[in-house]
Parts: sequence; C-alpha cells; structure tokens
Amino acid sequence: MDIFKNAQKAWLLLEDGTVYEGFGLGSNEDAIGELVFNTSVVGFQEILTDPANANNIVVETFPLTGNYGVNHEHDLHESITAKGWVVREWCIQPSNYRCEGRIDEYLEKKNISAIFDLDTRAITRKVRDGGVQKALITRTNPKDNKEALIAKIKAWKAPTPAWVEYNEKISFEKLDAKYSITMPNYGIRNDVIKALMARGCKITVVPASYTEEQIMQTNPDAVVLCGGAGVEAATQPEIQETVAALVKSNVPVLGIDFGHQVMALSMGGSVEKMHCGHRGANCPVTEIASGRTFITSQNHGCIVKNVPECAQVSHLNSNDKSCEGLEYPQMKAMSVQFIPESEIGRKNFDGIYEKFLGMID
Repeated sequence: MDIFKNAQKAWLLLEDGTVYEGFGLGSNEDAIGELVFNTSVVGFQEILTDPANANNIVVETFPLTGNYGVNHEHDLHESITAKGWVVREWCIQPSNYRCEGRIDEYLEKKNISAIFDLDTRAITRKVRDGGVQKALITRTNPKDNKEALIAKIKAWKAPTPAWVEYNEKISFEKLDAKYSITMPNYGIRNDVIKALMARGCKITVVPASYTEEQIMQTNPDAVVLCGGAGVEAATQPEIQETVAALVKSNVPVLGIDFGHQVMALSMGGSVEKMHCGHRGANCPVTEIASGRTFITSQNHGCIVKNVPECAQVSHLNSNDKSCEGLEYPQMKAMSVQFIPESEIGRKNFDGIYEKFLGMID
C-alpha cells in the first residue's frame, strides 16, 4: 500500500511567512496552534492525547511514525488532543500484537489535522534556533492570500483550557486500597491515575473549580495536582488560592508538570515561557540529594523561574539547569516538572510516587 495514494496536497504556514509543502493526513480542517517539536522515538498516541499539547501543532523529530499502530489503552486523555501533527513519513501497515488500527484512521476519528512528507529536520532546527511560533496546517494553497493567513495566525490566541468546563466528580475505585487520593481536574493524564492505582490508591477526580474546603470534604489522604495546557489559567486568583491552602494544609500534596508550576505560583514563585520547551522521552534530570541523573519524559513549554522562598530545589535539568523539582520542607508538599515513572520496579525508576506516599501518616 502507498501512503501517497489519494493523498491531498497540504501546507504548513508559519507566522514568520515560511511555507512547507506536503500531503494532508487525518482531518481536512484548517488547524492553528503553537508549533513545537517532540524528540520521542515512540509514544505518538500519547503525544497526540497529552493535555499539555492541547494548543500545539507537534513536529515529530523521528522520521517514521505509526509503525505499531494505535489501541484504546494508550490515550492519555479521552477528549483533549493536539491541534495538529507534522511528520516525515507514516506507516500504512502497522505491526504489533496490540494494534487496533492505523494512525490515519485514528487522526480522522480524533479530528486532528496533520501533514506529512516535508522536511521535519529543517522545521525542528527552525523552532530550536528561533523559538516556538504559531503555525497553520491547511489543504488550501496559501500563496494567493498569504498575508491574510499570516495575520489570522498572529491573531490566534489559545482558547480556554477544556478542563475549566469539567464539572463532573469521578471515582476510580480499587479493592483493598491503602490510600485515598483526590485530584482536581486540570486535564489529568490517564497514566498518572494508573500509576497511583498500581501503588494501592483509589482516586477521586473533582472539578478544577473546587475550593480547598470542597476538596477536603472528599476526605483525602493526599492530593495530587497534575494536568496539561493552560498555564495562564493557573494565574487565576481562585486556583492559586485553593492550591496555596492545600500546600499549607497537613495533607500531603504532589504537583506534576502543570501542578509543579501552579504550586510554585501559588506560593509566591514565578513561571516563564521557554525558548522551545522540553518535549521528549529522553530528558536528563539530576536529583540534587543523591547526585544521580536519570532519564525522564517531559512535555512542557514553561518553567519555574523564581523559586518560592518556602521551597528548595530538589531536581535540576542536566542540560540547561532549569528547575525540575521542588520540596517544601515546612509542609508536606513536593513537585516535579517531569512525569514520574509509572511502572514499578524500573531500573531507571525515580521513586517520586513512593516518596510522596511515604508522607502520608
């Protein structure tokens, strides 16, 4: 089978006017988002459904994708997806014993616009050197109205995060659970829920609008703050007030990725946008206490710049020395910018969940 058979022409237009020509994949609708790149070799389904990519058009640096297909288990979120996807080549005949379909079918089902057969190395270098910028995926040749399209791209603003509208309270029960964990819904990754359940936790997911008092009414042994895109939403006074009260409570609190940033903001720190972000499954992080460096999965475009006075840095990015983890010594609270290992017993296991659960009396 040929990936070019019946493929329509498509274009990637950047806000600086650069145009790349390729072929369309998935949804045929135009898509505008922030152009970023991800250095992972595998995990394309997770990348596409990571809430942190809700407003992104993701460039895959690895040249071939889709070769093991898709399945229902690998979605990190059921409804939040990336705006668009840029790949060099995709596999039309995937091979894996858990494969349930092809990536093109999956993109159409999820209504994700994609483009392939263009120079992803050149695009990656452009983003790496010049920083992230907005872009458009379209199946209409932009040459005739390029200036109007560029104006449209520049005017685009990231929409309100989908999780802001979630009002449902959801429980994930576990027989013989040792701990009860409550998680405000900031666009939670499914792998975090699975990791906690594997460690003997039952999970209660509550709306992001819940106050500290409402969260405590769920009788949690601990609280986990994680989520995805929309750090602007973290500046809302209501969210910061709630998170600050949680951190100051006697209940252990763990912040992951977005939660790490929210906790820092709520305690008087600051967050800034990065040049091109940390996105990949091969990001080295050094644990200060042990001096040990391990490889992490990350997907974020902002970092904690100024550390709160009540916190101390526990982890640093081994490459750029940015803050990857914080501990709050006077409180039962800690946070990490990376995604802790979900599997128990991994040789490269970082033990974040175990350390956190050890805070529970």
